Amino acid sequence: MKNWGPPLLIMYALGIFLHVLVFIVSPWPSGIFWVGDMYWVGTGIALFGLAQTLENQKSGRFIPAYFAIGLLRMFLGLGAVILPLMLKEDPNFNASALQFVAAYLFALFTESALAVFWIKKK
Repeated sequence: MKNWGPPLLIMYALGIFLHVLVFIVSPWPSGIFWVGDMYWVGTGIALFGLAQTLENQKSGRFIPAYFAIGLLRMFLGLGAVILPLMLKEDPNFNASALQFVAAYLFALFTESALAVFWIKKK
C-alpha cells in the first residue's frame, strides 16, 4: 500500500474537494450525494489492495483482477446506490445519479492512470 496508497488517497481527496466546489458554485444546489463518494473511495481502496495482493502472489494478475473486480464494482454500485434511489422516487434522483456517475468517471480515470503508472514502475 505504501506505493499506491498516498497517491490514491490524494486523488480521492481531490475528487471530494471538486465535488464540494461544484456544490458551492452551482446555482441550483440539490445537496451533496455523499453515499456515492464513500462507495467509490471504499471500494477503490479495496480494489487496489486486492489487485496488488494477487499481483504479489503471481506476476501478471493485477490487470485481469483490476478489470474483473472493477466491473463487479460498477454493477454493485448501480445496484447498491442508484437502484434504491430509483425505488424511493427521490425528487432529486437525476442530480444524485449524475453526481454518482461523475464521481465514478473521476475515480475510473484517476485509478486507471495510477494503475498504469504503478504497473510500469513495477
